[in-house]
Parts: sequence; structure tokens; C-alpha cells
Amino acid sequence: MQFAQVKKLNLGGPPGPSLGDEMILSLDVFHNGRKIGVGDGTFTTTRVTGSGPNAVVESQGIFTLRLPDGQLSIQFIQLRDNEQILPVAVTGGSGVFRGAGGDGTITKGNNSGVVRLHLQFA
Repeated sequence: MQFAQVKKLNLGGPPGPSLGDEMILSLDVFHNGRKIGVGDGTFTTTRVTGSGPNAVVESQGIFTLRLPDGQLSIQFIQLRDNEQILPVAVTGGSGVFRGAGGDGTITKGNNSGVVRLHLQFA
């Protein structure tokens, strides 16, 4: 996946990370170098420990991937901004992904990431 648009919102707190801040993302989904879909997601800051450059920020991420034959929803908690590999849960799907569950990882890159999902169907 590659980020197409990113918007960061400081929602009422002081400058810097604070509870409730959001990052809204749109992304393009690729497989073997070919674009196969798009996705949308949000990160919401759910905990801030410390302040300034030493602050530790936890965020909840929720993404929906629109693929050729349906959609997949995933969610996760990012425990630190610099966390490079995020464990994710597949929380549902539609179309050919109806009844999907499972888990996987997002490996973060520079304005991109690699998503690996292990799907199970009910």
C-alpha cells in the first residue's frame, strides 16, 4: 500500500501529540507492483505518556481496503510512533471476503507499507 493523501488533525489539545488527535489516510493498494484497489483509514491517539520529544503515543488504527471483489476491514493498536511492524486483526469483509477474519501485519515504510494478511472464513 502507498499513502495517497494524509491529513493530521490536532483536535483541541496543545501543540504536539494529545488525546483524540487524528490522522486520516487514503491509500492505494498494490499486488506485485500493480494497483488492485484503494483504502481509507484513521489513526486516533488513544494514550499519550510523557511530553515533548520523549512522549510515547498510542493510536488505534482502523482501515477498510476496497479490492476488486469486495472489501476487508482491519484494525490495530500502534503502541509507539516508531513501531515498524504492526500486528493487525481482520475484523470483517464483504463480497468474496464475506465472513473473513484472521490476522496479519503491516510493515511500515516511507509513505508506504506492506500488508500481509492471513484470512480465515467462518
